Amino acid sequence: MKPVSTFALGLALALGTAAVVVTPATAAKKEEPAKAKLTPAVQNAAAAAQKAIAAGDFPGAAAQLTTAKAAIVSDDDKNVVGTLMVQNGQKSNDQASVRDGVNLMLESNKASANDQAVLYGLKGQFQSQAKDLAGAEASYLKALEVGSTEPNMVPLIVQTKSQQGKTLDALNFLNAEIAKKLAAGQTVPNDWFARGINDGYAAKSTAPDFAATKDATISLTEKWVGAYPTKSNWRDTLVIYRDMSRLPADAELDGYRLLRTIGGLKGERDYMDYVSSVYLRYPAEAKAVLDEAVAAGQINLASNKGASEINTLVAGKLAADKASLAAGAKGAATAANGKAAMSTADAYLGYGEWQKAIDLYKVAISKGGVDLDIANLHLGMAQARAGQAAEAKTTLASVKGSRAQLAKFWLVYLDHPVTA
Repeated sequence: MKPVSTFALGLALALGTAAVVVTPATAAKKEEPAKAKLTPAVQNAAAAAQKAIAAGDFPGAAAQLTTAKAAIVSDDDKNVVGTLMVQNGQKSNDQASVRDGVNLMLESNKASANDQAVLYGLKGQFQSQAKDLAGAEASYLKALEVGSTEPNMVPLIVQTKSQQGKTLDALNFLNAEIAKKLAAGQTVPNDWFARGINDGYAAKSTAPDFAATKDATISLTEKWVGAYPTKSNWRDTLVIYRDMSRLPADAELDGYRLLRTIGGLKGERDYMDYVSSVYLRYPAEAKAVLDEAVAAGQINLASNKGASEINTLVAGKLAADKASLAAGAKGAATAANGKAAMSTADAYLGYGEWQKAIDLYKVAISKGGVDLDIANLHLGMAQARAGQAAEAKTTLASVKGSRAQLAKFWLVYLDHPVTA
């Protein structure tokens, strides 16, 4: 991802923030008092600087502002001089003048909340350019606190935290800010997710806080596919989850099952990894995945010897395998525990016979002797595939332990239809 772009302070800020600068003679003619009570020396030099700026005499204005700055006594002095320094610096492209003016305006505590948000953002920008990352982070956070509406403010804070090696802090902050926007029904820019996910995925597994970093990254991906549920994003999400979590083979298989449901399998490797994990136990599932890969043009059986051999093998097993399922289901009903029911339900899952799988998963759960989290995950998967969304959500919400995150991903899938 490209670095977050900086933002500029418009002249309207400086013009809108400044107290009216008048000479003593002009002030005497006014019925309303001036907005700012200036030290006389500052008043005179500031008025001269304002005239010079209007005339385009920026060096002359700078000289007057140097005099005015040296005479500062009050907060009103700081605000007016700072504002004119920002104006003159912007018009003459003098960044040092803008920077010093911003600091004076902030020190004065006279700027409005709206202007403070922009001023703190600019201060952070100058600090970042000077490699004062801790200072920049503090300024950006202050800008957000006082109500900044700058679209890049949150990414700037995340970037600044990450540049200091505070990846976990950056991810936790980003997750919280995204959660706020989502709760308010607001759209979260895709770049916000990309910034955090890229940083989290790059974290070293040897880092002391890697487990927490992994959890924060996965939380981001979960929100990401909820906001942008494309097949490509889903694939990236499940790959990141697999890689960062170092999933055991059976959990990785369940990830492939979700990816297949979404239509996110891509390329020969995805299909072959999936097929390789199921063909010995679930020939029907392997055959179905191979058929889909061939139809999608992702596997060519004529040129892929391994795929061709597996296809021949599983095709020869289907008749006997399917014939055994009825007997397996009957035996499961009278078994002492739920293991036979679970095994038969998993086989029915491979055939796409969702209701038969659902019935047997319920038998397995009621009899016990099986991992309840895996059984509930598989039951929720079957219910989702059968179109029983409400039941699936209830089941999936009950999944705990090592399968909880996969269950959460299924819940996201149920709530957010996949786009192209």
